Amino acid sequence: MTTYSTRDIDDAAVWIARLRAPDRSANVEHGLRRWLAEKPSHAAAFETISSAWEITGALKRRPFPKLSRWERAGFRAGFLRATVTVAVAVAALAIAASLRFGTGIITTGVGEQRVITLDDGSRISMNTATRLQVRYDESERRIVLKTGEALFEVTKSPERPFVVVVGKRHIHALGTSFIVRDDPQRLSVTLVEGKVAVNSAEDSEPASILVPGQRITFIREAPPSMDEPSMETVVAWRRGQVEFEDISLAEAAAEMNRYSTLKLHIGSSEAARLRINGIFRIGDTEGFVAALKRSYSLKVERTPRSIRVTGLPSAQALSEGLSH
Repeated sequence: MTTYSTRDIDDAAVWIARLRAPDRSANVEHGLRRWLAEKPSHAAAFETISSAWEITGALKRRPFPKLSRWERAGFRAGFLRATVTVAVAVAALAIAASLRFGTGIITTGVGEQRVITLDDGSRISMNTATRLQVRYDESERRIVLKTGEALFEVTKSPERPFVVVVGKRHIHALGTSFIVRDDPQRLSVTLVEGKVAVNSAEDSEPASILVPGQRITFIREAPPSMDEPSMETVVAWRRGQVEFEDISLAEAAAEMNRYSTLKLHIGSSEAARLRINGIFRIGDTEGFVAALKRSYSLKVERTPRSIRVTGLPSAQALSEGLSH
């Protein structure tokens, strides 16, 4: 696990303050990127401070006043810097203790992704609209996934089992990498490498043991199903992409909608049944719709918050498929 100094924490706190200020500019963003690239410890400290801000609600997310409104700006700027540094550093210590021996709630918004490094070196890569709870103690490392999707890269520690809990399902891992996705209608666990066991805490069904490349899916009360999906497709979101392999337009639209507040609606059954292949940027609903319109000559209706696609694709368009 990357370590960082008190100075790194102080600097990270100042960068957070600058980003949250009402007079934030492109120069601030460029400066932050340069600072993050200088040392791994800078990125680790910034991640800790960001988590602290998110989880503890420190400073209540209030905007900071512009310095131009204050007299003696030099003194006030120094005072503000010190206040923010102390407050956020205290929050960082609180969240560090929370993740080590207690409870921490971590979330991502629609279209947001983040990586969390835990005290044991394990990493959690969180996808869009994900909410989880960290419950670490001396005997067990437990993560409760409440909704969304996450990739878990687990550091070996036999004396402290690593368990991901989703509803009544428990995923037990040891020195492994796997993805858990919890949708309203289904739960899936995909093993990237290592070994995991998936079982239920409420009944006597035998545990399902996965080997690398396998995915187990649970849909309501139906028996679980097992398949071997394309790993490139499953982990495409970590590259900032969604990858479709011969799925219906209805399914593709639902996947695109996970990453954007601009919602895509398919208004005709003929369009909904189209088969989609291709790679698109996450959140790029407009680009996806442009490809649909170009390839299938579908009708597009827009509102400020949604795009409705209707129409009947031509026979030629059906034979040529979606191009992007």
